[in-house]
Amino acid sequence: MKIDPSSEAEYRLRLSSEYLKRAEKFLGTGDYKESVEASQLSVENAAKAVIALRRIPSWAHDPSDELMEISRELPDSQKSMTEELAGISHELAPEHGITTYSKPAEGLIP
Repeated sequence: MKIDPSSEAEYRLRLSSEYLKRAEKFLGTGDYKESVEASQLSVENAAKAVIALRRIPSWAHDPSDELMEISRELPDSQKSMTEELAGISHELAPEHGITTYSKPAEGLIP
């Protein structure tokens, strides 16, 4: 299956935008669990939109390593923004598991 990089990037950007809208909506209602979950998915898909411009993104919830590799190929003017996105992605990635499964070892549910 051949993937068109620009359509994959556009798709990921649309996903990111929709998850950001959800995060803002849930934040406004005080549903912090849902807001964090949507925020993480927004950042993950924003990172994958950038990655898709160079290669097919992985299915990982933490695409920060891929994004850092891609940043080496980008012009200097885009590197710091890409590296910042990679840092945010790495920081939020564990939240995917926590908002989905909570902390089973502690007996907590989402």
